[in-house]
Amino acid sequence: MPVPELPLRLAVVEPAAVLPTGAFEYSPKLDGWRCVVHVPGWVLQSRTGGDLTDRFPGILESAAALGRVVFDGELCAYRQGRLEFAALGYGPGRRRAEGIAVVFVAFDLLGARGRDLRLWPLSRRRERLAAVVGAGNAGVQLMISTLDVAQGREWISADQAAVGIEGAVAKPLASRYPLRGGRAGWVKVRHYDDIDAVVLGVTGSPARPTALVLGQTDRRGRVRAVGLSGPLSRTALASLAGRLRLTESGPQRASGILAGRLGSEDFTYWPVEPGVVVEARADRAFELGRYRHRVAVVRVHDLFE
Repeated sequence: MPVPELPLRLAVVEPAAVLPTGAFEYSPKLDGWRCVVHVPGWVLQSRTGGDLTDRFPGILESAAALGRVVFDGELCAYRQGRLEFAALGYGPGRRRAEGIAVVFVAFDLLGARGRDLRLWPLSRRRERLAAVVGAGNAGVQLMISTLDVAQGREWISADQAAVGIEGAVAKPLASRYPLRGGRAGWVKVRHYDDIDAVVLGVTGSPARPTALVLGQTDRRGRVRAVGLSGPLSRTALASLAGRLRLTESGPQRASGILAGRLGSEDFTYWPVEPGVVVEARADRAFELGRYRHRVAVVRVHDLFE
């Protein structure tokens, strides 16, 4: 088969509570932009199919030095020894001025030397990837990996999250890359912190909320919306029953950015009186005053416990 054609649909990495054991490869989950480097097509493609080539000059040149390759991987921005997700949104001039380096960290080889490698098992693709990337260069590096689940678990910690390693990814060694994108048996486990948040609103119906608009106190002591919860568990719903009181303002519109991802559609929610505090779990992806990912609500926080 020839090299994969553009645009490429990517393998999905599904969330999990724990790392699986057995015949798996484990690697760190870096806080960056999932991308494809497609040297034959001379495109740096985003996860959603967008063209990022002009925004990151030099990445394709660095990859081309390794051959006519097609990589899947993570585009990462580094500043003073840690990953800085927000810096990926800066222009090239600002990144240079602030000393921010951008590197593509390759974790899969989808094509090389005019061949489509996606139907090879992961173990074979990984072996070829390591041979192609080698020690890497200024723009492309090889994702570290291990077959030891204990080492994989070490990437799921507060210390690792503090430098931009969100957790760990596990992939079956026998897995083949899905030709049309989608599931490949890959899973990710993130590090989460326990947080408290004020309920500012609900989506769905007030009687049967589907998610919560959450707020926290900023540096000036004001409660501001910081994110949207994920779907509510039965335990969370039961602990909320009878506690929420609607305000008189009626339904409101909120930016889709609050839902955790750029490009998300705006949504409608019902404001409630800010008197209910919930226990929740959130990862370290907190920037521009909001959580980038949905927050998992555990239950209503009893302030008298």
